[in-house]
Amino acid sequence: MVKNAAYKIIIALIIISAAAVAARHFYLPDEKMPISVKNGETARSVSLKLKEKNLILSANLFLCWVKASGAASKIKAGYYEFSSKDGMFKILSELKNGSSSLVKFTVPEGSSIKQTAEIVAQKVFIDKDAFIKTAQDLKAEGYLMPETYYVDPTSTQEQIIALMQAEFDKKVTPEMRARAGEIGVSLQDVVIIASIVEKEAVNPKERPVIAAVFYNRLKKKIRLESCATVLYAMGVSKARLTLEDTKFDSPYNTYRHAGLPPGPICSPGIESIKAALYPANTGSLFFVSQGNGSHLFAADLQEHVQNKRITKKNIKRRQAASGDDKNNR
Repeated sequence: MVKNAAYKIIIALIIISAAAVAARHFYLPDEKMPISVKNGETARSVSLKLKEKNLILSANLFLCWVKASGAASKIKAGYYEFSSKDGMFKILSELKNGSSSLVKFTVPEGSSIKQTAEIVAQKVFIDKDAFIKTAQDLKAEGYLMPETYYVDPTSTQEQIIALMQAEFDKKVTPEMRARAGEIGVSLQDVVIIASIVEKEAVNPKERPVIAAVFYNRLKKKIRLESCATVLYAMGVSKARLTLEDTKFDSPYNTYRHAGLPPGPICSPGIESIKAALYPANTGSLFFVSQGNGSHLFAADLQEHVQNKRITKKNIKRRQAASGDDKNNR
């Protein structure tokens, strides 16, 4: 008797659902709606999500069908897109098969943990603050390799961080790690220098030269005086530092503290890491931005002061020319 009753319920559900799907097919829009199913989420929760987006006729009817078909424990986590015209049979079938939908996010070179969290949280169902805390606890600053990733949007922050660290391990080859030993620098220090180079260099060709400047200053026990390290310490972004900024109290402030900062200030791209491993053969100790993406380099303070004067004049000349251009429009 029990089996017959269950059989009749299933038949009734099929008839009702088929009729509902047929009616909905003609009157509802064919717009795809996103649905995310998290690991361990209950069938009831999923049914309510589907109903909330008007993808099914009834949450209770869908839940009855899930239970009657023995699919309650077979729904897979993932990111799905359904139409109101799909009907609960197709929807449940796809939920059991699992999502093949992946989302794409790109982390640019020079991104900090906080910036990376912002990017990831726009595409993946993670808590931004939890991502930051997890990455900081793992000391992952500098090791979240900038790249384009395709992931399941229900991935956890631990999974995303592990994926990005694995990409770092893949790109930083055994030969590159051996090279760090050859030049007498730890991999950690290579990444720290590369992170500063990443933030200071605009012209890719200048990366090895800028890296050489920092190595030369370290050897001569001259403070690095990198603006990028101060900005990281302050947690701000600006074109130029003030004199007051250079006094900011932080171990990352290389105007106040000798040697390298305690850790990387961003995740450098592979080219900046290569520059830190293969610095240019130069005696330069200083560089100054020309305001156009390039720098002037100097081997001593006198030349550096001269370069700063040249740069200041050139910037003023470009600004004046730009003003003339605007007035003539």
